[in-house]
Amino acid sequence: MGTMLDPSLTKADGLVGNVVGKPGHLPPVLDSLSIEVNLLDRIMGIEEMKVVEKIRTNEVLVLNMNAAVSAGLVKSARQDIVELALRRPICVEPGNRIAISRMIGDSWRLIGYGIAK
Repeated sequence: MGTMLDPSLTKADGLVGNVVGKPGHLPPVLDSLSIEVNLLDRIMGIEEMKVVEKIRTNEVLVLNMNAAVSAGLVKSARQDIVELALRRPICVEPGNRIAISRMIGDSWRLIGYGIAK
């Protein structure tokens, strides 16, 4: 796909995880996010059968949205709604699915998904 972007912006995959579009046509850039959470029954990627615990306040989670990745600090964790303060702002539309990972052992493991509010 060809664009009119300056090649210096795209070198070394400098735009990976970013969204490019015309002003006024993109979703807002967010530094905090509220998501409806759906946790898996078991943690993915480990041999043991560990049950996924509920998300706790002040826990750090990694969120994958489209090609963007951002860590978020949980500010509020209610029954199935979690509010996060993001370390890296993201551009996401309400209704988009977001993969949620938690640090388990020495690596990030998938624990569920969420829907952006």
